Amino acid sequence: MKSIFTFILLLVITFSSGYGQSDQYLMSSRKLEVRSGPGLNFNTIGEIPQGTQIYVMSSSYGEWSAIQYKSMNGFVVTKHLTEDSRIADAEAAAAAAAAKREAAKAAAQKAIAQAQAAKRAAEEAARRAIAEAERLTREAEANQAKAIADAEAAKRSKDAAARKALADTEETRKALEAAKRRAAKGLDDVADNTPIESTTPSYGSSSTSNTPKAASISVTREDKYSDWEKKTYKSGATPKSFSFKGKFDYKLDNYLKIKVGKNTEVVVKMYKMGDTPKDDQLVRVTYINSNTTQFIRNVPEGEYFLKIAYGKDWRENIVDGKKYGTFTKNALYEKSEQILNFNTVKTSKGINVPSYNLSLDLLPSGGGYSTSGQDDISEKAFNEN
Repeated sequence: MKSIFTFILLLVITFSSGYGQSDQYLMSSRKLEVRSGPGLNFNTIGEIPQGTQIYVMSSSYGEWSAIQYKSMNGFVVTKHLTEDSRIADAEAAAAAAAAKREAAKAAAQKAIAQAQAAKRAAEEAARRAIAEAERLTREAEANQAKAIADAEAAKRSKDAAARKALADTEETRKALEAAKRRAAKGLDDVADNTPIESTTPSYGSSSTSNTPKAASISVTREDKYSDWEKKTYKSGATPKSFSFKGKFDYKLDNYLKIKVGKNTEVVVKMYKMGDTPKDDQLVRVTYINSNTTQFIRNVPEGEYFLKIAYGKDWRENIVDGKKYGTFTKNALYEKSEQILNFNTVKTSKGINVPSYNLSLDLLPSGGGYSTSGQDDISEKAFNEN
């Protein structure tokens, strides 16, 4: 059994070298006689009908080829063999089917990848839309809260300006009444309906009239700042009246941007909030001229509130050994309600360094000015550190 297996294996190796795999199956072009050897002198051992498919083991025998037909092995004339297109067509069809299968597989993989990418893009778009909607909601709520706070502050400022105007009017009225009383004391024999101010000058001892006349009186409002020193500062300077050197953190590229309108100049004091009001620290004092935008930069981390002085004609003086500074025209003072949080925030994209914008001006109100800001404070409270 071992010797037969070896022979068949050698036979296949010997014969298979004559044709490629696609050329081994051929077809008879006519009825063929199968002989036992490669020549007419060998015995006929069978016949193959025309158009029959046979397997060619080798064509290395001159005009003869070794073939196998069913269980019969033998030799036939090579020129009577022709290519069997059915095998070639079947192999071509199989190759085409395989190519289509691979193309369909690649198209399916591409479609799956595109669908997954579209899904990821849709999820990202939805996430961004939700984040944007939340941001717009927060912004709308903040704007609404600010509008309400601004309206309430404007009302308070208007009421304060009205109270100040009434107080000034009352002060002037009292001053006039006091002047009238002082004038009346020197006119004992003048009737009650005699005018306070004389229409003619008093001629003293050279007068020919025996009736005493009141001298002309002039009522003027006292300028309590007349002996205060007038100061002019550039925007960004610290007034000398505060004797203060600002605190900076040059590692932080943050700022408070302040835009001042045309009706006022301002002095802004920044306080870093402590655990209690006693722990609050003054960090910056900045003078800003009208129609000017000023940046207060490198603010140390922390939460801050502001004290703001509005007005014009800044003057300084020493009162009871303490330096004071104040505006003498259209002066108003306030303490901000809003807290400015300059603490840095770590995010997935890095460190977020907060900065703020602020607009300041005086608004015409009842013949005077008022702020659109928050709580009014006194001049004394503003000058306190």
